[in-house]
Amino acid sequence: MFYRDYIYIKRKEMKIDINHPSVVQFLSEITQNIISNISIENYFDLSEEKKMGISYVVLKLIKNSSEKRVKLSDHEFLALLAALWKKNEENENYEVADILNRISKNYDTMSDLIKPQKRVRRVSKADKPSND
Repeated sequence: MFYRDYIYIKRKEMKIDINHPSVVQFLSEITQNIISNISIENYFDLSEEKKMGISYVVLKLIKNSSEKRVKLSDHEFLALLAALWKKNEENENYEVADILNRISKNYDTMSDLIKPQKRVRRVSKADKPSND
């Protein structure tokens, strides 16, 4: 096995064999989820704004698909994106690979958009305790 067949997650000093059958199945399920929910025909002919919109939707799909099985930190999620990108390049699925590459490059900006916003509870005047 070669060095490129592993994803290294530096924070925990662990490596994951991306050729392991369970990992390959997990990655292919995520890719199939993307392909079944997003139309990627003529992807390379789209404008940059539309490509970013597709990237945003794909990021949400990947987050939702992966959170059903495993909880990942941002660093681990970026490693998952890299593995997905690599597998799609190997399978000559260039449209999905380009989308994943675009997500990786703009992850900081896009991840802020998909994080749930915390709601601030307003206290009405009727609920405030009086100081009588």
